[in-house]
Amino acid sequence: MITEKFRRQLRQEAKLWQTEELIDDYLYQQLSDRYQFDSLEKTASSRFITILISLGGILLGLGIITFVSANWQQWSREVKTLLLLTLFIGVNTTGFYLWRQPNTLPNTTNKKQKLGHGLLIFGALILGANIALMAQMFHIGGSPYGLYIVWGLGVLLMAYSLQLKSLGIISILLIGLGYLMGFLNVFSLGESSWLHFIIKYMSVVGVFLFIPLAYWCNSRIIFFLSILLIFPALEISILKVFIILNFNYGLWGAIALTLPPALFWGYDDILLPKVDSRIFQTLARNLAIWYLSIGFFYLSFRAIWQNIPLINFSETSSEIPEMQWLTLVEVLVFLGLTIWEWLYLARPNKRNSQSWQLDSVSSVVLGFIVVTAILCFWHLSINKIPEIATFVINIEMFLLSAGLIRIGLARGIRGTFWGGLVLLTLQIVSRTFEYNTGLLLKSFVFILCGVGVIAAGLWYERHLLSEEGVESRFHNG
Repeated sequence: MITEKFRRQLRQEAKLWQTEELIDDYLYQQLSDRYQFDSLEKTASSRFITILISLGGILLGLGIITFVSANWQQWSREVKTLLLLTLFIGVNTTGFYLWRQPNTLPNTTNKKQKLGHGLLIFGALILGANIALMAQMFHIGGSPYGLYIVWGLGVLLMAYSLQLKSLGIISILLIGLGYLMGFLNVFSLGESSWLHFIIKYMSVVGVFLFIPLAYWCNSRIIFFLSILLIFPALEISILKVFIILNFNYGLWGAIALTLPPALFWGYDDILLPKVDSRIFQTLARNLAIWYLSIGFFYLSFRAIWQNIPLINFSETSSEIPEMQWLTLVEVLVFLGLTIWEWLYLARPNKRNSQSWQLDSVSSVVLGFIVVTAILCFWHLSINKIPEIATFVINIEMFLLSAGLIRIGLARGIRGTFWGGLVLLTLQIVSRTFEYNTGLLLKSFVFILCGVGVIAAGLWYERHLLSEEGVESRFHNG
């Protein structure tokens, strides 16, 4: 995106290049025509007028709001409804008209488009006020979470219609807020409605509502926020299966612990119809690594395993209430999707068409997931093994951190290298605090970790600089 600041800096540099005879007058004129240097002064001169108009508009809006507030109780319900609809339609129509104004310079956003974008966002906020006031005027009862979900669905429809990332983000935040406010009440009550259905099965509903929007807007933020909403909803559904339904605690506990990283790592964009590029696969795999890192760190403490009770299958019931079948189906759908992802990941390809196999990194991740699932199932269902589980988890955590450091070194990815180094440091420091060690040993560990992090960081940055220098000499030569 070409900004006004960039154009001003480019004009300043171009004049300097022209003075130093690095470019001739013809080339400078070409740059001036392409980036419209002459219009910069006109833009600067109109900025003060824009500020005055904006200030006047704000004061005018405050005056209208004050006038409406003073006469709101005296107006009839029809007048109120007409006023609210006129405000909503007028703001969104004006915003859409300004937002659709063409650009005089490619890859830029003019002031009219910015103003239109702002009015569309303001229109999305007005929608919530309209819903609340309409419900109040027509005496339509409802809960606060219902307001946020309906509001979010309305903004979501606007986001799909206009293909606007900002509206998509607002809609996910609104629906997520409604979900957080309502899921406890919905699960405790036996009532059933379409709002309760959305909250109870948010993981599946979120997949159909938000994931296509992420591709439609080509937005990593929308995809990330969608996962943040779908993931806890899925965990709550699994929790309902093995607590409310009393159905095989060990199995569902292992699924709850390991399903998210397996789902995230196996995610492949091209599995979806009409998607031919891997837009969000890297982000999904990064989420899987983050989940494994945080999960291993949490489970690396012995006290965590000691406080998990052993479940006796003979004390549980295998009868599933009829109303809870959909929850079980919801979880099984995600299980089936995960298995399908990993089968597609291990499918024979053109380079190796004779056997099914995973690449080395995916094999290691699958090993982490399988070993952790076995530990959880054994500990919950067969026999408590806090010492063995803690030891194995710490080994997995060390291997994960070492693998991240190795990948960061091999591929020159700073975030991966530093993530592995921080995870390894946290493991060493946390073990020092977990076990009864003296202050002298703690001091030695802190000094050793500090020196090691500084030395590793300096060596890694020098290593990257040397590789970049060799690559640049290779291309220049």
